[in-house]
Amino acid sequence: MNWLCSINRLPIVLLRVGVWVALLVSIVEAAPPRIGYIYPAGGESGSSFEMEFGGQYLSEPYDAIVSGDGVGVEILEHDKLPAAQMISDFRDKLKTIESDLQSIEQGALVPASDVLPEITALLSTVDLDEKKVRQIEEYTRERNDPKRQLNSQIGETVRVRVTVAPGAEPGVRFCRLRTRNGLSNPMRFVIGDLPEMREREPWVFKLAKYLGVKTAPDVDMDETIVGGPLPLPVTVNGRILPGEVDEYNFEAKAGDQVVVSVEARSLVPYLADAVPGWFQAVVSLADLRGRELAFSDDYRFNPDPVLFYKIPRDGKFKLKIHDSIYRGREDFVYRITIGELPFLTALSPLGGQAGEEVDLAFRGGNLTERERTRFPLPSEPGIIQISAKGERGVSNSIALHVDGVPEDAEREGNDRIGAANVVELPGIVNGAISEPGDVDYFRAKGTGNQAMTFEIFARRLGSPLDSNLTVFDSDGKQIAWNDDFENPSAGLTTHHADARITVRLPRNGECFVRVSDTQNQSGLEFAYRLKISQGPPDVALRMTPSSVNATPGGTASFTVHALRLDGYDGVIQLELEDARDGYTLKTMAIPAGEKSVKVSMGVPSYPTEAPDQIRLRGKVVVEGREVASYDVVPAEDMTQAFITKHIVPVDALLFDIREPQPAD
Repeated sequence: MNWLCSINRLPIVLLRVGVWVALLVSIVEAAPPRIGYIYPAGGESGSSFEMEFGGQYLSEPYDAIVSGDGVGVEILEHDKLPAAQMISDFRDKLKTIESDLQSIEQGALVPASDVLPEITALLSTVDLDEKKVRQIEEYTRERNDPKRQLNSQIGETVRVRVTVAPGAEPGVRFCRLRTRNGLSNPMRFVIGDLPEMREREPWVFKLAKYLGVKTAPDVDMDETIVGGPLPLPVTVNGRILPGEVDEYNFEAKAGDQVVVSVEARSLVPYLADAVPGWFQAVVSLADLRGRELAFSDDYRFNPDPVLFYKIPRDGKFKLKIHDSIYRGREDFVYRITIGELPFLTALSPLGGQAGEEVDLAFRGGNLTERERTRFPLPSEPGIIQISAKGERGVSNSIALHVDGVPEDAEREGNDRIGAANVVELPGIVNGAISEPGDVDYFRAKGTGNQAMTFEIFARRLGSPLDSNLTVFDSDGKQIAWNDDFENPSAGLTTHHADARITVRLPRNGECFVRVSDTQNQSGLEFAYRLKISQGPPDVALRMTPSSVNATPGGTASFTVHALRLDGYDGVIQLELEDARDGYTLKTMAIPAGEKSVKVSMGVPSYPTEAPDQIRLRGKVVVEGREVASYDVVPAEDMTQAFITKHIVPVDALLFDIREPQPAD
């Protein structure tokens, strides 16, 4: 009997569980917004233009955050294609007014300027508007294109108007979208100093044309849309759709040193569902008869191509750009700069000591500035960007390494162990593998039975050197060797060609190190910086994600990664820097032996009007004494075509605090 009563009560129990589940689901926060591309991925100082965010969970956008000053963004429209049933409903409603649309077409006395208002008014009678009719066309076009890869991760768009102030500093910015559900991940955005244009889209929706109503001929008044030969110099924004090859014509004169520089992979570093794991752009130059004159699919070891060509005679030329294996999608965006522009290929030396001054020599094309005497270096170590001047503006930028230890220059004749240059510790030597067969030897003395680190800075600074290091004891016996050190702190690097060794020294502390090129290449551009040090542990700290969403008075979480470069395995303490009241760090350290830790942080009890920037530092403390300190660098965890992950540094760690919103 009791058993039967239990059976009879079972539906009531299940009903109550169902009610609780429903209540829980109703208060679950929706997923934060995620953007996969922005297009165009940049603009000229002093210009205003429309831009599109593509991504997922972008409902109810109301703001965009751009790093730096001088860029304003106005939200215009969010678009997400409805389900098939709703599209079918739109079509059915459209059919009910077909005869009325035909009457507009046949109304010869209706001025062309009144046609679109009449169409809009007619659509409103059946609860339609231009956006819903456009969605019918978009849905049909996407489903009927056999080459299109449907991807929900970039299935929504937000259209915005961007205004770049005159004098806004050129260079890379980071752009995030704010929606009711939080702050998105950052995406790269470039402010240029040249005139900018945009490719003509293969499909542009025209309401009257789609509905079969004739109006006055369309006149494209936007002078920034490419419609004929390009006026050089210029930057063109475009994107490659499936199987597309974009073509541009331009005119040039005999003797012009034309440079074609592409930004593609640098804009969207990694695509998690594409092989290769980024848009691999290919550019070629041809005459109007179709004869190919020049071709490039990279620049040295950078996937983004650069093409150099000296024009042999006056004429018209055709430039083509496409993906290496003819893939394409809305996130295959590019910026291509064309003209007789300055281009910097190398610096000498590759760096200098922090707080000091250095004389720089420039190599490249179309440069008027060949030397910069007494260039002051910043007081903090790191890698900075340097540009040179030309008659037609400022060149591209390349990396310069700034470190805090004393420096010296290699003295040639050190191609054998008995002629090794002496390096005082800690120290950096600026050298080059300048001739075929060249190898460079250096001698160092440190504390015996302690670890010493030898590190090359070359490839990450733009040098083509594929370095390797060999360490010998004082008797000439090899004790360590390295070719490619996989450095996880170099987030955009996929070929880690800079060698690095950490090795315990012999008892007498004396050793020799040899530098050479693995591929037996040489030349003045094969420069390097060799750093030899014995001391504090070398750790790179990264925190992901770089956009954190939290509720007032709650707890936020993110991950701090410890990239232990020289084997240090101890505790790394964490501390909050200069945060406003209400932020409290609850996770105080990365435990010994751990590569990462989930960090919890208490946040203020009120919403933020604008996202707060948060900074952290990591410290190594031994016997109560701080022996090393590091910035915790904001980053994004990205996947390269489901093969491997990369932790890519970005501009800032931002906290967006707002009341939770229920899921749709």
